Amino acid sequence: MTELSIFSAARTVPRRIALVTEAGDYTYGQLATLTASRAAALSRFAAPVLLKPVLDLDSVLWLYAALATGTPFLALSPDTPPRECRRVQQQTEAREPPALGSSAFVEQCIDPQKPYALLSTSGSTGRPKIVESSRRAALASAAASALNLGVDPEERWLLCLPLSHMGGLSILLRMLVARRTVVLLGAGDLGERIHAARVTIVSLVPALLDRLLRSGYQPAPSLRAVLVGGAGCAMALAERAWSARIPLVTSYGLTETGSQVVARPYAERYDPLPRRDGVVSSGRPLNGIEIKLVGERIAIKAAALLTAYIPAVPAIDAEGWFLSNDRGVFGSHGELYVLGRTDLMLISGGENVDPVEVERALCALPEIESACVFGVPCAEFGQRVVAVIVPAPGTAALDAAALEPARLRAALGRVLTRANIPRHFIMAAALPQTASGKLDRPACVAEFGAVQ
Repeated sequence: MTELSIFSAARTVPRRIALVTEAGDYTYGQLATLTASRAAALSRFAAPVLLKPVLDLDSVLWLYAALATGTPFLALSPDTPPRECRRVQQQTEAREPPALGSSAFVEQCIDPQKPYALLSTSGSTGRPKIVESSRRAALASAAASALNLGVDPEERWLLCLPLSHMGGLSILLRMLVARRTVVLLGAGDLGERIHAARVTIVSLVPALLDRLLRSGYQPAPSLRAVLVGGAGCAMALAERAWSARIPLVTSYGLTETGSQVVARPYAERYDPLPRRDGVVSSGRPLNGIEIKLVGERIAIKAAALLTAYIPAVPAIDAEGWFLSNDRGVFGSHGELYVLGRTDLMLISGGENVDPVEVERALCALPEIESACVFGVPCAEFGQRVVAVIVPAPGTAALDAAALEPARLRAALGRVLTRANIPRHFIMAAALPQTASGKLDRPACVAEFGAVQ
């Protein structure tokens, strides 16, 4: 699969800029030269290689080397605790990268069904799973994205998401397949980097889009699309992006699906986002991807689906469908609205409570920037609904009348049933996040669950 080879790219477009860093720009030819010693070392490596990539040249070179040699890589966040790292290594038999040698690297044919990556799911709702994905799946995902977004002759995709997660890794893969340019974020301001590096596309999680808008960012002339995924885009955030003339492409995908499988059509990126019951549309299924609902659960059939979980647990049924834990509903034009997760549902006083629905209602209030809702054991109700809230900038956290529990319950009572209204509110300066920028629910419960 030469599309995933930096050496093949160097033969076809040796002088094209492949990577933009703060230290300088690198062509495909230069990156191939720098990758060769790592590829030579990995060509004699019998196990998956453990990588803890960050947004720098060295990490990119190791990823290129693994792709070129067909060496599966286990990508973990650099912040992964040692105990968790050891556990995952035992499951996957991954080993630390070998020492670099001086022997030459010779390319060989690689089975497209061979795994290229072992990636951890976000862990935002519990212990992460290890997902094995094939080279064929990576190419299918890249193709589906390109058919929606197109590929600009001077494409420059800003990489500001972790390379240890599918959201960041998929950018590196798409640009390698397209033989276009990846721009690393660096240490500077996000908006300034987009302008200075003439970025054409950027992928963000909602928290990063919010930060960009709060900085007063005005879209650069070069910027043609802002993809938002990794978590649901709040309606208020989508409205602010539309008002700022951000070319917004909402999306939905999972580690198991090789990144996005649903996305807003590129041609509609400047239009107001469709909405339904306070939820904005994630878009429509990409080319070659089937989506259906089993009850409310979202099921996906696509060439980009995972090969397996490690340790092995059932992932795909006999007809090729992957059943996610996400809940959704289709709109009148085939667009998908992602409602929440089946594995987050609480039961309080015999009533089902969807914490994501409560969080949306809280974040729709102008006084609240973000929220996390969970249940704590309660003898009377089974579970008591608790909300941790972060006041919006400029709102006094302790004495603002709008943040008094009685006022909050009254405001929520206009859009939620009584069972869904939290019985306890906790003020926080910030909510814990995973390495991929999602709300870290287990960490939030651990930090605030005992504060009553």
